[in-house]
Amino acid sequence: MAKKKNPHIGRRLDDFIAEQRAKDPEFRAEFDRLQLARKVKGLREKKKMSQVQLAALAGTKQPNIARLESGKVIPRLDFLEKVARALGGHLDVRIVEGKWHTKPTLDTSR
Repeated sequence: MAKKKNPHIGRRLDDFIAEQRAKDPEFRAEFDRLQLARKVKGLREKKKMSQVQLAALAGTKQPNIARLESGKVIPRLDFLEKVARALGGHLDVRIVEGKWHTKPTLDTSR
């Protein structure tokens, strides 16, 4: 009996994520929700900072940084701005047209 080949072996992680986001709305929502948490943690680790060090620079406490990095909270913009500055960056909030899976339509039947 021939062994089945695993379809995920040899694929890039980015390709797998894009495929899952396209076909699974729950995966897409959860992945997008955690994107900010991954970004903060990645920047902090890149700068070789502990959560305690980042918290001190941002004027907060370590548990607040841990909650942010866990993705379990929806942070306030002023808090994110402090964290961004503490990481040597700035906060960029934008409204981007056309990112949703459905586009708004204009009802002209009236």
